Amino acid sequence: MPNWMHNPISHEAGGPAATGKPAAYAWEGDGTQHVVYKGADNQIHELWFKKGGRNPKWTYGGALSTIAGAPPAAGDPHGFSWEGDGTQHVVYKGADNEIHELWFKAGGNNPKWQYGGAISQKAGAPAAAGDPYGFTWEDDHTMHVIYRGAEGNVHELWFTKDGGGQWKYGGAINSTTASPAVAGDVAGFVWEHDHSQHIIYRGTDNDIHELWFTKGMRGGEWKRGGAINGKAGGSVAASDPMGFAWEADHTQHVIYRTPENQIGELWFTKSAGGQWKNGGAISAKTGAPLADGMPWGYSWEADKTMHIVYRGQDRQVHELWFIKGITGGSWKYGAAINRIAGAPAADSDPVGFAWEGDGSQHVVYRGADNVVHELWFKK
Repeated sequence: MPNWMHNPISHEAGGPAATGKPAAYAWEGDGTQHVVYKGADNQIHELWFKKGGRNPKWTYGGALSTIAGAPPAAGDPHGFSWEGDGTQHVVYKGADNEIHELWFKAGGNNPKWQYGGAISQKAGAPAAAGDPYGFTWEDDHTMHVIYRGAEGNVHELWFTKDGGGQWKYGGAINSTTASPAVAGDVAGFVWEHDHSQHIIYRGTDNDIHELWFTKGMRGGEWKRGGAINGKAGGSVAASDPMGFAWEADHTQHVIYRTPENQIGELWFTKSAGGQWKNGGAISAKTGAPLADGMPWGYSWEADKTMHIVYRGQDRQVHELWFIKGITGGSWKYGAAINRIAGAPAADSDPVGFAWEGDGSQHVVYRGADNVVHELWFKK
């Protein structure tokens, strides 16, 4: 029976010690997976893994910010791939409170990381107070970066190859939609089935607020989804939320930590009357331990499952999972997966993703040893 496995990947690859929370993503078109993190030197470091070969292993890609001639980081980075463009991107906040971009395009004689500049400054956007979050909208051929400004607004930067190759400023979108100010970092995702993109955040009222935008929508304006936890009868938030789409199920999901240190879930499907539903305290329902920090969720489309990972008050990495059509429509507790794999306790919140091309799922976090640890599972 397959089980979770462990790799101390920054140590294995010869990368420096980590600070903060790493970011991780798969680049399906390149057959690779990537982890980026801030080191004690405030540079952005990369670890990468290529599928196939005789002895596949993690490789240290270097200090990307140094390689590209970019300034040091003042916060945790976020990375993502743009499959339609054949590129990968890393964004972070610098000491100047601008959002900086690093990017890499496969192919060519000597591909290397490039510095895209202070994209917030280039686009005429305000300075940042929080860490940025980036994602691509493949159906729209665009990429997006969102962040919290010093005045508590949600700011958007967006890029399309058809727009002259320049980042554009989408405005303070919570302000334009008359939505409340932001209390923490923001998150976003695309729901390809619905041709829409979504931003979620914890407001100063501790409610979970949604902003949404549909491709081809008249006026091309962001819309206010409101306090979706309040609409659904869910708890207020004690952490920043995280959201993702489950394309195989035609649903979207938002998760967060409640004041009772449970994992709360909100979910939405157009076939259920177009209203957000309250999944409740799913950690309590499954008998999972209490949470600390911010949970992370993702779908594994090929496996028809969705997963939530979080750091418990015991500093272990716990997993909740849900499989379509088999488990009676309920979440299951998968256990402390770092213990199963023989990995150390966590000193950062974990992040996870599915690598569809490899038929595997991955969770990374920083341990107390400041090593970036990977947990992985393959059926």
